[in-house]
Amino acid sequence: MYQVLGILNVALFVGVSSPYWLRQINRWFFHGKNQGIIQAVKKLRKVHKPLGISLVILSLIHGYLALWALRLHTGSLAWMMCIITVLFGVLFYKRKKAVYLLWHKRAALLTIILTVLHLLFPSALYYIMRWFQKL
Repeated sequence: MYQVLGILNVALFVGVSSPYWLRQINRWFFHGKNQGIIQAVKKLRKVHKPLGISLVILSLIHGYLALWALRLHTGSLAWMMCIITVLFGVLFYKRKKAVYLLWHKRAALLTIILTVLHLLFPSALYYIMRWFQKL
């Protein structure tokens, strides 16, 4: 079951991040003039918040089912960064200050990096911690 949730979380992650990267693709390759991408981004922005909340909840369930406990792991680091990303998003939504949007985007990038680390090397944190214990 946790494998299915993992795949669903990746799909949610692509969906929640797609307004940003689709807008960038439109800007870089179509000079902002591709109406199909513009319409897709408008629709995706409407579901950005519910997808983000679903991602936070389902990734927590995924981690618990995979490990049968909540413990420090590459996935838990990615989840914590996801929470930070959500917090910056909420701050931007409530206060409308551009600095919160900037940090929301930066936190999202770190979340992507930690998620890729989790997908490629799920036990990386364990080996790093063992290496530091040997020092």
